[in-house]
Amino acid sequence: MKFLYPLICIVFLTISCKEAIKNEKKFVAEQSFEEIQFTVPKVSNSLVVNSKEDLLGYWVGGFRANITDSALDSIYDNDNDSVNYLYRKITFSIDEIKGDSIFGHSISAGNISPFKGLLVENDSNFEINVDEFKRERTDGNFSIQIKKTDSVMKGNWIAYHPEEVKISSRIFDLKKKLFIYNKEATLYSTFRNTDKFKNITVTDTIDDEVEVYEDKEYFSTTQKLFEKNASNEELTSDFVSNLTKADIFILRNSIFARHGFAFRDKQLRMYFEQFDWYMPVFGDVKDELTEIEKKNIDLLLRYEQNAEEYYDTFGR
Repeated sequence: MKFLYPLICIVFLTISCKEAIKNEKKFVAEQSFEEIQFTVPKVSNSLVVNSKEDLLGYWVGGFRANITDSALDSIYDNDNDSVNYLYRKITFSIDEIKGDSIFGHSISAGNISPFKGLLVENDSNFEINVDEFKRERTDGNFSIQIKKTDSVMKGNWIAYHPEEVKISSRIFDLKKKLFIYNKEATLYSTFRNTDKFKNITVTDTIDDEVEVYEDKEYFSTTQKLFEKNASNEELTSDFVSNLTKADIFILRNSIFARHGFAFRDKQLRMYFEQFDWYMPVFGDVKDELTEIEKKNIDLLLRYEQNAEEYYDTFGR
């Protein structure tokens, strides 16, 4: 059985859990969770909504900033971290429906927020209005419409505390998805940690003139990342010993991503959210790991701490 966020590593946080989902040399808890109980959604297998029961389950998609074009351009020009909060993936989980009351939770940017509210059924659509009830800085109100015979949830979200967040209004078009573990899900993009870099001085010759300028090299993966899939084949010491630290870091975390682990770490979250197969759903997936995955995690962890770091510039 999979456990959602409230159950991850709260009291019985084992050494294996610490080692399996660590970031860099030392394990850091993904998030401090209060004990909130959720009803595991009774997911309807129908991806087309015709009844209330069809609403149950996971709705996934982009959680986009709802701001003017001029404000958007200003953010892009002045904030290097703009992609982190302008666009996010969200999982909107409808867990239970009782009459006209609806209960569930949302997962976005590694934050889990329980919600409750009202469901209204009309002749042609459903209207949902729910409040994330922890009332924290990242919480707000969802206003949603879903047409009958459709599979898309459209709506907007408005923050309770607009003065405390960079983006106080978001819009979304979410599709209902069934979570299915797929060990064949592949990585097709390199990883660069934009928070981890070193400054370099570059000397270049352009039109017979020597130019010297400052640049940055970022903690990055290499092409060897794409040679193996750590979920469907057992890795060898010879292969892992030739990987960089970033290669090992992403290869290891790709195992958790395939199981729907919702990353709190910003860089991991941004990297895996670009893949269509990635669904941030669960807060603890260690009981779902296959024997091959467990062996590979142990092997990767043994080499990760002492692996050589690799830095590269954008565009190479």
